[in-house]
Amino acid sequence: MDRDEFAANAPGEIVPSTTSQGSFQAFRPDPLPPEVDAEGLILPLADATQALGRLHGIGPRVGSREVLIEPFMRKEALESSQIEGTHATLSDIYAYEADQEALIDEDRRQGTQEVVNYLSALTHGLNAITAGEPVTVDLLREMHDRLLSGVRGEETNPGELRTTQNYIGTKPYIGDARYVPPPPNLVPELLEDLIEYANREDGMHSLLRIGLVHYQFETIHPFLDGNGRLGRLLISLLLQRDELLPEPYLYLSSYFNAHRSNYIDHLLSVSQRGEWEAWLRFFLRGMQTQADEAHRRANLLVDLREEYQERYQSERSENILELVMHLFENPYLDVNTAADWLGVQYSTANRLVGQLEGDGVLVELTGQDRNRFYRASEVFDIINRPIEQLSKSG
Repeated sequence: MDRDEFAANAPGEIVPSTTSQGSFQAFRPDPLPPEVDAEGLILPLADATQALGRLHGIGPRVGSREVLIEPFMRKEALESSQIEGTHATLSDIYAYEADQEALIDEDRRQGTQEVVNYLSALTHGLNAITAGEPVTVDLLREMHDRLLSGVRGEETNPGELRTTQNYIGTKPYIGDARYVPPPPNLVPELLEDLIEYANREDGMHSLLRIGLVHYQFETIHPFLDGNGRLGRLLISLLLQRDELLPEPYLYLSSYFNAHRSNYIDHLLSVSQRGEWEAWLRFFLRGMQTQADEAHRRANLLVDLREEYQERYQSERSENILELVMHLFENPYLDVNTAADWLGVQYSTANRLVGQLEGDGVLVELTGQDRNRFYRASEVFDIINRPIEQLSKSG
């Protein structure tokens, strides 16, 4: 890390740190909040707030909360993990959850487990927030343990704050690192100060405060591994806690993933030159973009659901319509799953699945005569395809 890249107005100081490789310079950030020129943030803050408001209001039209929560949480988990180089697809996640690992290429199975771990950590954190618990260091440690258990990084003490120096960079020598976080002995106090700020009302708009908290968490880098993912999980918790969204509809990591270099550069520019406003504009633009995208996908899902309702509500069996509605909560299934959803015999479920396959609602994925597995392709495409490839709605 080059000390000369840190200007006089950097929001922190360069401090010494010692590792097995020798003595080096590290960055200790100042406590939050900084002085921020909010005038240039008025318009992007208003745009982001309005977009979140539109997404907040989609609930009554959607009806069943699982229609959006289940797929959008998976998108957030996948995109956040992909930023860290994880190789997996949304199809892999659904296949894994349905015990269909044979459909996952071997080179993506480890990455799939990492995404599933992210979902576990996110669910644990949201459950705590929903139960009225505050965000605490202990909660972050519990989430970190779920995030890294049983996957790469497991050797880096899941759930434990780091006791050795880490760094950010592609080269193996810490002296060539692009950024060196604060020494490990400073981490507990810095993290406690951050959580105290995150739980304190200071008159700043919640979105701006969440942007500051995310930067500070990544700058402290309190764990040996998984800091990027946990820092983005923290955004989801704070959005929920501050009631900016009624449910975890937002998959902000998709924006960070699409603009990965800018995301990293903005965070580093705050540390080096105190460019808070530029980071917060980027953060707010991401909020607006992803809220608008989630709103559009939600409307497309509801449009398709209404189309299916019209198509199947005149059927003599109510089971076919009920099965179709389940596909919006989980677009992957086999016949046994359909039988469980409907509480019917296997033969009845098999007939209904066959009808939906014949109608093109379901597509069989295995090519086998037995143990067949299906995907609701139109539902899945709305969730998964790039937004620019989807027709406009809402």
